[in-house]
Amino acid sequence: MVIQMILYMVKSHWQEKKGFSIDRKNIGAQYIFVHFLTPVTAYLKNEYKYIRPGGCVIWEMNHPQWFKSPDSVLIHDWFHADPSCSELMNKYNLECEKVYYPSDSGEITRLISEIEIEQVKRASFYIEVSAANIEKIFAYMARSLKDENPIYDSEQREELINVRTKVHADYLHDWSVREMAELAALSESRFYAVYKEIFGISPTKDLCNTRIQRAQILLTSTGCSVEKAAELCGYKNQYHFIRQFKQCTGTTPGQYRRDHIEIKP
Repeated sequence: MVIQMILYMVKSHWQEKKGFSIDRKNIGAQYIFVHFLTPVTAYLKNEYKYIRPGGCVIWEMNHPQWFKSPDSVLIHDWFHADPSCSELMNKYNLECEKVYYPSDSGEITRLISEIEIEQVKRASFYIEVSAANIEKIFAYMARSLKDENPIYDSEQREELINVRTKVHADYLHDWSVREMAELAALSESRFYAVYKEIFGISPTKDLCNTRIQRAQILLTSTGCSVEKAAELCGYKNQYHFIRQFKQCTGTTPGQYRRDHIEIKP
């Protein structure tokens, strides 16, 4: 049975400027989940800890929350949930203020993006769909502790995560595989193969997914035109945007926008 927690706020791929920090003395009657796409320092269980890109942390209700991104722009996914979050955590034996590194950081962002869209659209069963995605995230977090040889410990994975973070932070740029490979100091063929092995997706498809996820949110939450959404997501050619949007979602951006407009909260 899916635990249907209530979400107070949710954001995917949220950006803050370099040096941004959170310092809450008490977060109140809620749990806060954060998936960091860039490195931060956090105060967890009475000590300062460095969190690598891809790390996930849950803060407990009525406890303080502190983290800072001193060296780079902060990019993170997050949600605030009601106290029933503890039931799902217990199901997967997850701990508050412990850092988890799911093997596929991109999948966590994708799931948070889907949750954000569901919360905005509020279509039928949006609470159930959101809860199912949160359960997936928690299952991936729990699975990370079961992996005998977690690939995220390798230096090469660390380097590729840094490249992925830089590329996705600047998703408006039309990145070529060659440019990405140069950031990792690898040949194009080697970079492509290692990237796909680590993240389970090609670098170009991964970037495309990030752009389309942002477009979905723009079309859903702001009601902007298809042409404007394409521009804001880095597409110079509107028809190329429409083609990629349909490949990723199964529908055109125009139809996606109309479907949302027709849904009343």
